[in-house]
Amino acid sequence: MGRKIVEVVIGTVEVESGPGPGPGPGPSPSVIDSFIEEHRKLKNILDRYGAQGMCVPRSALERESGIKGERLDKHIEVFQAHSAISEVDGDILCGREALSKLKEKIKLEL
Repeated sequence: MGRKIVEVVIGTVEVESGPGPGPGPGPSPSVIDSFIEEHRKLKNILDRYGAQGMCVPRSALERESGIKGERLDKHIEVFQAHSAISEVDGDILCGREALSKLKEKIKLEL
């Protein structure tokens, strides 16, 4: 016996040419702008301390920036990912300039 093939059409699809849909949903521009502004504020604090050859306690960053908790943790992660800060002795953060000045000071004392 031969086989019988049955063809079933379930629906149709219309195809348009042109650009496809944009990227999926993400944070709104205001959220991104807010994060960038906070990051700038934190960098200014780190740079100010660094210019004096000083590292910054986390508590000082929180007090001077108003950024606390997980939000501050995210900023610290970004700084560390770009080697912009190093965490020293727990909650002490040293920016590049502070580390550079401390390194020079150590060289002079040796």
